[in-house]
Amino acid sequence: MTERLGASMARILIVDDEVYVVGALRRLLRREGFAIEVALNGEEALEKLATFDADLIISDYRMRGMDGVALLGEVRRLLPKAVRVLISGHAEFVPGTHTQPGAEAISHFIPKPWDDERLLADLRNLLGKRLSAPPSEA
Repeated sequence: MTERLGASMARILIVDDEVYVVGALRRLLRREGFAIEVALNGEEALEKLATFDADLIISDYRMRGMDGVALLGEVRRLLPKAVRVLISGHAEFVPGTHTQPGAEAISHFIPKPWDDERLLADLRNLLGKRLSAPPSEA
């Protein structure tokens, strides 16, 4: 198997209110073979998740309306197995140390601007753990 994860293996939802950020992430991740959906705010993201069973959600921290922490908290309730990634140029966020309600739902933090190769390596690692995990016992 190559290092590349194919679209049939991983579905990613990108949520950011900055169109150029969404475009850059979408181009980068599509080149890697991921299936991509995008949303420009938290409410739109929740609507997309009704029909798009995402393996991983990348959300900006600061957005109008619902912020990324609140969104990923809701995503954890709806899709508990999905990997939840917060991305921001305005905040340092260390999973497990932030006190905002919903912060415990964050799997990983990526600072803006990101390094493409580092971001891809982080996502492959996070998705590899999720996709190779044995089914949970009911």
